[in-house]
Amino acid sequence: MISVGLELGGNTIKLAVLEGSPRAPRLKAFDVRKVAVKEGEAEDDIVSVLEDLLKKTRAPRGQVVCSVRAQDCMIREIVVPFVDDDKIRKTIKYQAENYFTSLSIDDLIIEYSKFAELDGKAKLMVAGVKKSHIDRRLRYLDECGIDPTHIDLDVAALYNTYKHMGVFEDRGAVLLVEIEADTLKVGVVEEGRLRLARAIRMRLGAMKLEQGRGRSGMGRVPGPGASETQADESARLPVVILDDGEDEAFSLEDSNIGEVEREGILHRIFMEIDRTVASVQLQSDVELICLSGASCKLDGIEEVFADHFEVEAQRVSLESHFKAPRDAPPHLSLNAPTAVGLALKGMGVDHARMDFRQEEFVYQGTFAQLRRGLACAMTLLFALVFLYAFNLKHELRETKNAVDGVKSLQRDLYTVLFPSLEDDSVPHLDTGRRDQNYYEAMRAAQRELSRRYGGGAAASDDGPQISALEVLRQFALAKAAVPPRRGIVVMKASVDPRPGNQSTFNCRIQEPEGAVELARRFEKNPVFLGTAQDTRRDRRTGQWSFEFVIKLRDQGRR
Repeated sequence: MISVGLELGGNTIKLAVLEGSPRAPRLKAFDVRKVAVKEGEAEDDIVSVLEDLLKKTRAPRGQVVCSVRAQDCMIREIVVPFVDDDKIRKTIKYQAENYFTSLSIDDLIIEYSKFAELDGKAKLMVAGVKKSHIDRRLRYLDECGIDPTHIDLDVAALYNTYKHMGVFEDRGAVLLVEIEADTLKVGVVEEGRLRLARAIRMRLGAMKLEQGRGRSGMGRVPGPGASETQADESARLPVVILDDGEDEAFSLEDSNIGEVEREGILHRIFMEIDRTVASVQLQSDVELICLSGASCKLDGIEEVFADHFEVEAQRVSLESHFKAPRDAPPHLSLNAPTAVGLALKGMGVDHARMDFRQEEFVYQGTFAQLRRGLACAMTLLFALVFLYAFNLKHELRETKNAVDGVKSLQRDLYTVLFPSLEDDSVPHLDTGRRDQNYYEAMRAAQRELSRRYGGGAAASDDGPQISALEVLRQFALAKAAVPPRRGIVVMKASVDPRPGNQSTFNCRIQEPEGAVELARRFEKNPVFLGTAQDTRRDRRTGQWSFEFVIKLRDQGRR
């Protein structure tokens, strides 16, 4: 499977693509881009940079996990009187209401991570972020065609990466320190669980204080049960500390920063870390500091932290564990941990179990992106099926009416051809065993007549060998061959096809020559002989009339 982790920072966007299984993920691609945010154009800048980043890494957009910055959240440690996760999930918003008093709880998305259980109570790290912030983030991600499956806390994603790598095994307490160009992030992990996350916006103007003081007033990380004044003061401070003034990024490697100025920056960082740790009553000593972030590229920074806090400090390497490609960007281990942790979450590796896609922002799945289009398509399909079914019903009704009409015509025709002369109550002869199937009855009668009176049959006393219909057919063919201008009109017909008898047709005609032409049509007829007789003109009306007689020829009786 493939999963994409998208870290959206203050002035950088980081994207990591993992593939493989959750147990053995492999880093397929990673890249980081700086965002030159201008006032009033932040979202447009992010969208354009993100589009370029997705095209370069060829990252799929269907399985993306993005982050929300810790400095955009309010984070508290609270205790609830039960340990059941279902109860905590149902009541966490109301439990946290007393701790988030600056805003209405209904305007926040509340998420938590449980890190300890004691005497039937649970200790939680609770984070709250404004709904408007989540909505804005989802909207500009939607412009890039991205609907993230999860939204995680960036510090929780950092913890997720190191937890998956086994960094916290056999360690009491561990500090996660990420120093970016404008932000210091600190995470406290105890007994393998994330206990505290804190983010401080760092600005160059605010970090020139006490440059010459160096490490004065600083000491080792407070141990278990710390109750110094700094801890009491930090507990009353907001988790996110924002300094006033112009934003100005910094780097500990910047050649423009002198040694004294760098000492001042480190002094401020150490002080904030001390304040963070002092606000937590740890049950174990801090045994390790994990350094990450672009500003930790400074050579020897591990020794600086180790000397100050008197504990081991290291920059955890990701290359070998995630089998990074050879063309991976430099300093991958410093820049990628958070994005990799987000991608791990997309694979199902989620140790902090925090997700801000809740309530009205809950992820609807891939189908939700196609829901409107599918609904329209299904509506159109239903309309087409309805129209097609209606048309079939109409055609069926028309066909049924046509069949009924044909049956009625067949019945009438059968009644005319085969009338019942013995019983007036029956309109026609019995159709036999054909159950009022007039068509088959007529076909049977046709076959019988053809058998009895067909051409070439031997003479018999049962009746004539020539059908009256044949006499009518031959006369009709001859009449049709006469030009229409002759105006032959049949007024009366008497048909008798029996040998020795004759069939007579009384006709009117406009031109007397037509009678001669009609007789000429029978000259080559092998069966019948036709003659025109008694041609005369009515003095009163001026119309011509004649009598046409058809007889069987003496030779070749049929």
